[in-house]
Amino acid sequence: MIFMTFLSVILILFLSYWFTKYVGTKTMKFRASQHMEIVDRLSISQDKSVVVLKVQKNYYLLSLSPNGVGLIKELDNIDEEAFQITEGLHSKGEYDFREVLSQYLPGKKK
Repeated sequence: MIFMTFLSVILILFLSYWFTKYVGTKTMKFRASQHMEIVDRLSISQDKSVVVLKVQKNYYLLSLSPNGVGLIKELDNIDEEAFQITEGLHSKGEYDFREVLSQYLPGKKK
């Protein structure tokens, strides 16, 4: 009886992991856009942030708040190489859990 309970818990955990990974992957594909990309985001407070949005080859600085989205400025003279690191991380739409976790665990080397 205890073995069956243990086996059931393991099965539920495995199915939860698989389902979460499946749904997360599908969700990221729907969120991807061919013509627009959020290059960088900075949270100002819990519900306010500033975003750099790339639309084709143009960059825009936007403010996001509960009141709506506002254009702060169209950015000129952008160094494309400054954003390549960020774009490389987010282009796959997937994150390695082990890498993210290692950033928050003290004493762990990358």
